[in-house]
Amino acid sequence: MNTTESQLARENESLRRCSARLQEMESNNNKLLQRLKFNAGADKIFEAYYWVQDNRSNFRKEVFGPVLLEVDINDKLHGSYLENHVPNYIWKAFITQDASDRDYLVKNIGDYGIPILNYVDDKLQRKQPYNITPEMEQLGIYSRLDQVFNAPPAVKDVLISQAGLDSSYIGTDESHRRADQVSNGYMSAFVDAVGPPRLFTSNLDVSDIEKLRLQKEKHREDIESMTEALKSLKKQQRQLEDEEAKIRKQKEEIINTMRIQKKRQEEIHRHIRRRKLEDISKEEDVESNTRKLVDQVANLNEMRFQAAIKLKNLLTEAVALKWSYTVKNMASIELDAKIWEMERDVKKLQKDANQAARKYDDCKTNSEEHRRRLILAKQRAESIAKITEDLAKEFLVMPTTVEELEAAMQDTESEANSMLFLNQNILQEYQNRQQEIESISNKLKDDKDEYERCCSEIETVKGKWLPTLQTLVSRINNTFSRNFQEMAVAGEVSLDEHGLDFDLYGILIKVKFRQTSQLQVLSAHHQSGGERSISTILYLVSLQDLTNCPFRVVDEINQGMDPINERKMFQQLVRAASQINTPQCFLLTPKLLPDLEYSDACSILNIMNGPWIEEPAKVWSAGDCWRAVVSAAGH
Repeated sequence: MNTTESQLARENESLRRCSARLQEMESNNNKLLQRLKFNAGADKIFEAYYWVQDNRSNFRKEVFGPVLLEVDINDKLHGSYLENHVPNYIWKAFITQDASDRDYLVKNIGDYGIPILNYVDDKLQRKQPYNITPEMEQLGIYSRLDQVFNAPPAVKDVLISQAGLDSSYIGTDESHRRADQVSNGYMSAFVDAVGPPRLFTSNLDVSDIEKLRLQKEKHREDIESMTEALKSLKKQQRQLEDEEAKIRKQKEEIINTMRIQKKRQEEIHRHIRRRKLEDISKEEDVESNTRKLVDQVANLNEMRFQAAIKLKNLLTEAVALKWSYTVKNMASIELDAKIWEMERDVKKLQKDANQAARKYDDCKTNSEEHRRRLILAKQRAESIAKITEDLAKEFLVMPTTVEELEAAMQDTESEANSMLFLNQNILQEYQNRQQEIESISNKLKDDKDEYERCCSEIETVKGKWLPTLQTLVSRINNTFSRNFQEMAVAGEVSLDEHGLDFDLYGILIKVKFRQTSQLQVLSAHHQSGGERSISTILYLVSLQDLTNCPFRVVDEINQGMDPINERKMFQQLVRAASQINTPQCFLLTPKLLPDLEYSDACSILNIMNGPWIEEPAKVWSAGDCWRAVVSAAGH
């Protein structure tokens, strides 16, 4: 029974984790639907999505959509390319695989303004896309647009057929730089800026949601079966308690029987003593009476012996029953405690379920109220003026948000008031405004004087700390320039000053890695990942002598570097960390180049485990090199 309860607890925990994960992923779905609603003009995308989810059993084949929820893409840059390349209406569309399913969707959600596409498999008629050749790779072209995302086959085929993704290629900065090498006669494309993604800020795999739902249902079924098994065990416990009551009753009967036998034995002894006294008093036929008494005593002793044996057996059985009763009573106590805990958990879950139901009812009531108000407002607007074709065209050019519409209304009302204003007190209002202008002018003069005083005070304070800051940046620049010359070409650190706009102050790091180039600000647009890593670690090394801390941690800074720069970087890091009165530095990395130079202050810690740790540990204890450790582990 304890095993069943522990399994039930594990299943409940698994169900809780599965429900939490499913809720998190469904929350991500809601975020994507929100983006479609506000960025793709799909005002009723939520109604359409939930209607499809509730009526999936009525479709003949699988229905996908909206397309944005079916696409899984990991790279944010690729998401920008894909979003800007594919027409906007496709992201909010639903895709069917059967004509009757398409008609069914059009009939029920056609009024929502959501596109519905029917997919027909025509792979045999489709032209095979061109693969990326080595010549294209030399130009920086590394992938087609249909290769950077995952989606169900039907969804992917629709995107390819509608947007031509299999003929669109993705290149690097090298492709952009070498585009001018193509002769004018071969250029057949135009350049357009790729905006930031508005839809692809996070994606998830829809199949994972379905798997989690199946797992959640399985956990619920397992919990129900375990609950039934627990009820059966409780029933067995009640049966054992009934048997215990019967055994206790039998024990009481045995004790009563023993008392009766003991009472009868005492009566026999009294009878014998009485007879002896009678025989002595009569003094006749003594021998005959003696023999009779001896026979009676022998019979009584035999009966006493048999009763003693029976009493021993009954006592043994009573002890065994008492032990069984104690064991079952302890098990019953444990079961009662666990049942109490489970009942408490059930009450808590029921309370949470009731709260969730009340919250759902409140949300449903609010939704119905807002929907009713929307219908009334729409009816009132249609009663005032019907939407003609001209009005519909004007609505298309109007702002799409409430704030912009209110601002436009205020501008229009102000313009109308200025043209039709017939106030008789206009002269009085003009004089009042003149007085107000004079008052505001005086206040403006006072504010300017206060502003000049504050500027003077700011300049005084600035003169105290700015030279110190400039000196500190100059020291950092000297160290950074010296370290950078040893690894690359040139680099400098400067203070980015903006007058009195202290919020815009910052540190400018400019580097160049080639003799023919100019110093450029360190950013992802000008330098590669390895070059940025080198610049970052050299800047941190330059701060080594100016900051006080117990230790520093550098995590995988050498990843993405070429071997030459990685070796130089490591030498700089070792030199900076080995100086006197410098904080301890921890470098975390999955690999190191061979034959690196270490100082006496360096230590290498290898995290090892498994059944082969004993031999390498012995080699390490002797102070041998890494080759000896690898050799020992190999043998």
